[in-house]
Amino acid sequence: MWSTFLMFAWKNMTRRIKTTGPLFLCVLVSVFAIVLVWSSYDMAKGGVELSRTRMSADVMVYPYETELDDASMLYSGIAQSVYMDADIIGRLSNGYAERVVSQFYLQTLPTAGCCTVMEEMRLVGVDWEEDLTVRSYLKGADIDTLDMQEVILGGNIDIETENTMILNMPVRVAGVLETTGTYLDDSIVLSMEQLRQLAKVNFPASYFGGRAPMDLVTCALVELKEGVDPQEYIRSVEDVQARKVLISSTADTVQDEIMVLFRLLAGTAAVILLLCVAALFSQMQALIHSRYREIGYLRSIGVCRRDVYKMFVLEIGIIVLAAGVLASAAGLTAARSVIEWIRQYMSLPLGGWSGGAILVHFGGGLLLTVSVSAVSAAVPLCRAVRMPPQEAMTRGEL
Repeated sequence: MWSTFLMFAWKNMTRRIKTTGPLFLCVLVSVFAIVLVWSSYDMAKGGVELSRTRMSADVMVYPYETELDDASMLYSGIAQSVYMDADIIGRLSNGYAERVVSQFYLQTLPTAGCCTVMEEMRLVGVDWEEDLTVRSYLKGADIDTLDMQEVILGGNIDIETENTMILNMPVRVAGVLETTGTYLDDSIVLSMEQLRQLAKVNFPASYFGGRAPMDLVTCALVELKEGVDPQEYIRSVEDVQARKVLISSTADTVQDEIMVLFRLLAGTAAVILLLCVAALFSQMQALIHSRYREIGYLRSIGVCRRDVYKMFVLEIGIIVLAAGVLASAAGLTAARSVIEWIRQYMSLPLGGWSGGAILVHFGGGLLLTVSVSAVSAAVPLCRAVRMPPQEAMTRGEL
């Protein structure tokens, strides 16, 4: 029986492409818009939440000369080589701080022929034995020491694991960091001592203002003791001449910016959905109205209402589910491209997609497809099936 219904539905769809085609497009556009905005928002929001949970530091300190804003410094991974005297670490360490760790930033020079990476990337030098801020994100087995020619790759870095050159030094990939939603995702981590040596060899002294790289740091990350008010700590180090950023406040600011942006996008998607639902309802009516004579003929030869329902539900179901599956998959695929485009204009941390998240968004797209289609088809289909066979046969076409 179902094979007969399926063959009947397929023939009707293919020979009435002028009616079924617009119906397919209405579902495709509306579901795609909603899934795209929904998944893009969750990806951006998830990145902020990920950075909150993964970033153990409470305060980030870096030079006033930095050209980036706070969010870009924390999230973007843009190569920015600015420096402070290393003795700032001692001045930041007081009774409020649990620990203070320093990092030294440099950048690759792909145009100088000294690197196998083809774009400018941030190099982060750390004291591996002391800096648990980075070590805690390492995938797999722990690495006790980071040898001079070993590097750790951020979660978004994709380079060759063999024969890699960075600043004229061959390096070996020792490990990869988990996704953190912070600048570490787009960074290459080296031993601070090694990176300072490379800075001395590959960059002129004027690049560091005539200072020795060994006496410089780019930023400091401060982890406060439990119960300490971050604002109170900021006041306690007012005399330190550097920018002091509350990481939680920066995350809140980015979260607010994301909310404003996606409210605008959600409004646009809602308008698209309403227009498509109106068009979908019109297409459903046109599809079913054109089949009145067919319905009357089937009823007159003894086909019961239930079977007529099954025929139309199967036919409409194939059209809308095919559109829903395609729209949901396309929306999920396009979401990362949309976020990357937005990142050109504002700093956004990105979280990774879990299998569960993909299923939720894909399933949500299908649920929206079924709901909208069912509401649009229910009234005209019920009216057509309940119509007396004689009346139905005088209307529509075969």
